[in-house]
Amino acid sequence: MPGSRSTSLFDRWSNTYDGETLQAAAYTPVHDVIIERLEGHRFSVVVDLGCGTGQLIRRLRDSHPQSRVIGLDFSPGMLRRAGSTEDHTLLRADAMRVPIRPGSVDVVTCTESFHWYPDQRTAAAELAEILRPGGRLLIASIATITGPGSFALERLTSVAGRAIRATPPAQLRAILENAGFDVDEQRRIRRPGLVPWPVLTDAHLR
Repeated sequence: MPGSRSTSLFDRWSNTYDGETLQAAAYTPVHDVIIERLEGHRFSVVVDLGCGTGQLIRRLRDSHPQSRVIGLDFSPGMLRRAGSTEDHTLLRADAMRVPIRPGSVDVVTCTESFHWYPDQRTAAAELAEILRPGGRLLIASIATITGPGSFALERLTSVAGRAIRATPPAQLRAILENAGFDVDEQRRIRRPGLVPWPVLTDAHLR
């Protein structure tokens, strides 16, 4: 079950999350990269962790109609906006305790949510648990260049009430490798304007 952390920020955010300008500037470029990475691949089950209002879920469902798509999010407000249909499943879940059968998932996508997780090591271990051997993990997350930069951002955003852990690529690689993944590639994803560029980490379970 989800823990006791407040979801109020994300519940409020869900009311404006689907705004055309926000989606075009921040999320569509990231989702485009994920869809492109999975193009031509077949898989039975894909989990979108931190699915928000379901923008990526709908695109995954359309591009891979043969696959079962499961969306997980901690925020009831986001899940209400996403809406369950016969084409996909939505579950309220904490990233540190994922309610999916071990070894049953082919692909996990995680866009713009990993930097919100208070315990990224535990989250990585949970994802390793639910993926089958050779299963694929695609994380797109805000990332600073250095550890001190990440620490400073975390301290600053903690004062505002919700810490952002913008883990540098090398540190995220180490976290994933320790959880049992091999990282195949890491690179920045271009976005328009002044919106910070996230890092895509493409990995597979050993």
